[in-house]
Amino acid sequence: MKSSQHRLGDRVVWQLARASQQWQRLARRELQAANVRTQYYHVLASLADDGAAAQAALADRISFDRSDLVSVLDELERLGHVVRQTDPTDRRRKIVAITPAGEKLLGELHQLVLAAEARWLEPLSAAERKTLLGLLSRLAED
Repeated sequence: MKSSQHRLGDRVVWQLARASQQWQRLARRELQAANVRTQYYHVLASLADDGAAAQAALADRISFDRSDLVSVLDELERLGHVVRQTDPTDRRRKIVAITPAGEKLLGELHQLVLAAEARWLEPLSAAERKTLLGLLSRLAED
């Protein structure tokens, strides 16, 4: 069924969801072609942009299930992209930080994400892209 035939096809939220799904497919394709999990980008970007964090806080910050995050962190740590250290104030907690190798990988992944975004936005002119960004930014304000 085409989106225009769907009962919600003329609704903004429906079209935003469809556009988001298309974007996610493109980004996932780019990252998978580079042999990395999409979750790597989310974890590394959060650690680079927002700083080291306890595992639970990191999971909340990036909206990951805590048990799923543990397996991603295990992989990233094994590959040398993150380190986990015991929190000196609470020995039960692990603090996760990005490593220089993780920063390098993040830079490479970021270029792939930007390439996917450029492909996704190809149908729009530069002015339309700027307008879209402005409108979405207003809608996303708290």
